[in-house]
Amino acid sequence: MFDGATVLSARSWHEKIGAHPGVGDNAVFRQGAGTYDGHDVVAGTQALMPSLEAWLGDLNAHPPAGYSVALQNDTVNAVRQHTRDLGVDFAVFENTQGGKRHGVVVLAVDPETLDAKAGPMLGAIGKFRLLPATLRDSIDAQAKKQTGFTISEATNPDTPIGAAVGALAQLRDFGGRGVVLIDAVKQ
Repeated sequence: MFDGATVLSARSWHEKIGAHPGVGDNAVFRQGAGTYDGHDVVAGTQALMPSLEAWLGDLNAHPPAGYSVALQNDTVNAVRQHTRDLGVDFAVFENTQGGKRHGVVVLAVDPETLDAKAGPMLGAIGKFRLLPATLRDSIDAQAKKQTGFTISEATNPDTPIGAAVGALAQLRDFGGRGVVLIDAVKQ
């Protein structure tokens, strides 16, 4: 956890994942379809985003004991650059515990930047689930093309991107930036 961050919430979850998780979810759900148990923790900090990005860079260079960097390729780097521009940075790690792959995503979130750059989209997310499935599918396809993740993923709090979006209200109330940790293991 980032030094000086204050834990705002922590919860456990149990989620059945379909055959094709989104690019943002592949980090945690790399073992494909199945049932996963996980946790997410939201912590707030007054540190500026460059400090959080430097911290994530150091984590990538020196993963926590027993972990290795899970995803690092051109696609992930392109998604990471795009999300950084929106106010969200991330690092992805994995290890094996009891013969099972354990994935961890660490996100740094700047709610002010995210609101400024994606505010209209975030406002629409709350109403997205009310749309007919045919419209949702079309919007999901367009969003995935532009951002690397679907609106459906962004509205599901049991996905990495959904947990980051879900943390926004807590971080706005906190009045700073935040760190979101999501871990999962396939059962």
